[in-house]
Amino acid sequence: MSVRILQSALFAGALSVASAPAGLAQAPVPEEVRAAMAPLAWLAGNWAGEATIVERGGTRVLHQSEEVRQALEGSLLVVEGTGREPASGSSLGEVVFRAFAVMSAGDEPGRYRIAAWQSGRFVDARAEVDEDGALTWGFATPDGGEVRYVIRQPEPDVWHETGAFRPSGDETWRPFIEMTLRREPSGSAR
Repeated sequence: MSVRILQSALFAGALSVASAPAGLAQAPVPEEVRAAMAPLAWLAGNWAGEATIVERGGTRVLHQSEEVRQALEGSLLVVEGTGREPASGSSLGEVVFRAFAVMSAGDEPGRYRIAAWQSGRFVDARAEVDEDGALTWGFATPDGGEVRYVIRQPEPDVWHETGAFRPSGDETWRPFIEMTLRREPSGSAR
């Protein structure tokens, strides 16, 4: 009896999918969405270099890598970053930082949304590209402060990024990261 019920349920499900309106089918990404993401397309690829982090005890230098790929017909950028202690010998250094983000076009030209995760935390950030092509993105912190990152391409195949924090009620931005990455050749190992 249960086999007959399962067969009936599967048949009913298949029938409902087959008779769904054409508008519910997956449509291609509109050209205007792909065009909105075009200013960020240069970020796609594998990147590696140094990141200097400002901490309470001083500065720390990490080997930073970023893997960036386009998704959904170019309508999204998926970013995965990894910071490692400097390598010792032929082994990779210990991972001390990981982040993941998805970037999409915003509601206005030149504006973007970034959903990002790091150390179990999530931020919903806003971003924009200025007339010089710099991508500025950031978010408010729970205590009323603000974090801001600026990504520039000072020359082909170079990614330069700075990050700064402004505490609540303060006008002073305090830098906490600066990194310069170079695009890695396709297929190179990390």
